[in-house]
Amino acid sequence: MRKKLLLITLVLLGAVLLSACGGGPIRGTTWSGLAASGETAYLADVSMVYGINLNDGSEAWQFLDKDDGKAQFYANPVITPDGLVIVGSTGGTHTLYALDPNDVTTENDIKSPATEWTFKGAKGPWAASPLIVGNLLYAPNADGNLYILNLNDGQSQKQAVKVVELGGRLWAQPVTDGQRVFITSLDHSVYAVDIETYELVWHKDLDGAIPGSPAIGSDGMLYVGSLAKQLERFDPETGEHSPVLDTKNWVWSTPVVDGDMLYFGDVDGNFYSFNTATSSLNWSIQPGGAITASAILQNDHLLLVTESGSVYAIGKDSKILWPEEVGGKIYTTPAVANDLILVASLETEFYLAALDSNGRQVWTFPQKK
Repeated sequence: MRKKLLLITLVLLGAVLLSACGGGPIRGTTWSGLAASGETAYLADVSMVYGINLNDGSEAWQFLDKDDGKAQFYANPVITPDGLVIVGSTGGTHTLYALDPNDVTTENDIKSPATEWTFKGAKGPWAASPLIVGNLLYAPNADGNLYILNLNDGQSQKQAVKVVELGGRLWAQPVTDGQRVFITSLDHSVYAVDIETYELVWHKDLDGAIPGSPAIGSDGMLYVGSLAKQLERFDPETGEHSPVLDTKNWVWSTPVVDGDMLYFGDVDGNFYSFNTATSSLNWSIQPGGAITASAILQNDHLLLVTESGSVYAIGKDSKILWPEEVGGKIYTTPAVANDLILVASLETEFYLAALDSNGRQVWTFPQKK
């Protein structure tokens, strides 16, 4: 069964990679993007972006580009300090949108947010979520460029978009240590860009594609998992790197950092706890199902979703506190908001499920009739 689920995962991921070259994914063959802020969850679900009320799972609004019927969304939305929702399209004109959920209009009983600004200068899909640094947006695109935009209007401070040409297919959200912005690529590369000058500081290649974001450990080092079945540690200043842990299979997700500990999974369903202070493996377990999403911290434990449609609460000592079967297949990292655990699942009658802190279902979206 585990081999069958892994095969499904690989077929799914291959379909997503191919869709970057044209057309775009359809619901049921790829994951959704998910974020939450305040009283609202934001779900990027192929042709539509939804705002969903957290209190009961009702629809607050929906967004689609009426002028671009090929626009499709599946990267996690990003919420700005001013409350704008930034989402990018993988299809059509490859537009990056800034939506204003505080400016909603109603037409034919459908509520839609206003579009504050758009950026249409990219040549490829917006598969990665952008990174907000101050008043700037560091937005990697699958065309191999890092676009640096002003959050106010989608342009640069000098009235011309700043483009850093990196190369490769940029599919993961960047991270920063305050001095450099780090970007990974499906073409095996890790890049460091100076946050002040926008100059490329270093560029290193690994032996496998890197679909996840880097993680910055408590030791200040950069940790990157890849399809080379390894976790590697990078010096953020020089880019010098070496493997610190061999994994059983591909690492698709981003490690989550908790003090000296990193937690992450692989597509064979292994979930690892790695100590950065001692460079040693604490433990690994197999809850069940391939792991492509990142784990998240909630209080004193971790939340993990798997392809098998399950959510697990896992203690930092590796003990499973509770499992909950949501159903379908889960590839999207869950979100936590207002004591709710939000889970986006495929091949189910609903797009999003909200669980309480004990794993019990509170509501689903769309709501059951």
